[in-house]
Amino acid sequence: MVILWLLVILGTLALGQTQVVLYSSGLSLVEETRRLPISTEGVLELRGFPEGTLWETLRVEGVEALALRPLPSEPWNLRRLLGQEVTVQTETAAFRGILREITEEGLVLETADGVVLVREYQWVRGPRYVPISKVQALLHYRAPAPGEKDLRFQYLTQGVSWKITYDAELVERTLDIFGKTVVRNDTGLDFLKAKITLIAGEIKTQTKEGVRALALAPEATPTEAFEYYRYDLPGTWDLPQGTVALPLVRASLPAIRFYRLSGTAVEVGVRFSAADQVFPAGEMRVYTEGILVGAGAIPHLPKGKSTELVLGSAFDLWGSREQVHQEKVGENLFRSTWRITLRSAKAEEVKVEVIETLPGYWRILSATLPYELLDVQRAKFIVPVLPGKENSLEYTVEWRY
Repeated sequence: MVILWLLVILGTLALGQTQVVLYSSGLSLVEETRRLPISTEGVLELRGFPEGTLWETLRVEGVEALALRPLPSEPWNLRRLLGQEVTVQTETAAFRGILREITEEGLVLETADGVVLVREYQWVRGPRYVPISKVQALLHYRAPAPGEKDLRFQYLTQGVSWKITYDAELVERTLDIFGKTVVRNDTGLDFLKAKITLIAGEIKTQTKEGVRALALAPEATPTEAFEYYRYDLPGTWDLPQGTVALPLVRASLPAIRFYRLSGTAVEVGVRFSAADQVFPAGEMRVYTEGILVGAGAIPHLPKGKSTELVLGSAFDLWGSREQVHQEKVGENLFRSTWRITLRSAKAEEVKVEVIETLPGYWRILSATLPYELLDVQRAKFIVPVLPGKENSLEYTVEWRY
């Protein structure tokens, strides 16, 4: 169930303006004004709403809602011709009669010569097409006075989702980030000149392209909303059916490049902090001197939260890991010595992180380099490697199960 307190934080909208609050789950909260003819009491035929409207969430301001009856939405099919005169063409003949039944075996026609079962047919011709009603729901209401009136509708709908993508330029020790929100509208309806709010964070519910050119605009400023963050995009935007990308955030953050041994390959990545900004989770592509050097996903980053992005494997760094000694020194007590060797073809010195995952209850007895305990299973070593050289780390660990 979606917490509908969000309705009260939408703020004041201009007369007739549409507000769309987007969640990454594909759920949206829409607030819009429609001018409709009103009697003192009657039934409004509601149409032009998104296909995924959750009618049980509909609220209306301007009249007293007495009852709401959603109508089933059915595509056109042959059953609409039942009881009418049709012509059915097969490969060899045509049959004309009243369509009485549609079965798995074929079409049952009542003709002048009796009942005919047409098993295989090429086409069916019927009377003049009658369009399907576009009325989606009937709203029974009461109003203080008749006349044209602006009614404000609020409802939840499925079919609009958004995600964040980031393009980042790594220059020395700075990461310049440009974040965009990519909105996918599959509601069957265009939202024009809408005020857009994005909710960053996961909410609990019980419901389950080419990109257009990006216009330049001031980035949105995140504000706290309950346990989430909301981004009110400046100005108004069109959300046509399909995909559109909108600017969201710009930032320039201190960043550190790191190297980490993974198997025999040495990964290269970038580590940075969100500082005093908020970054919703999304995919980040990192460039250096205009060249894409790697991509990955970042989690939701509140203010001050740090994260890292592994971009790929270093071309001119590699390593090896071998066990040089192992013995059993007691019941369920073992001792091992490991050697990790790093080699570099780089022109400058680098420092490579070596993270060792250790079994059972363990303690390091000796090591040729200092180490840091990350958690109950991991220790981290920093191995410096000079240009064109190699360097080794050796350590002895004792453990028991």
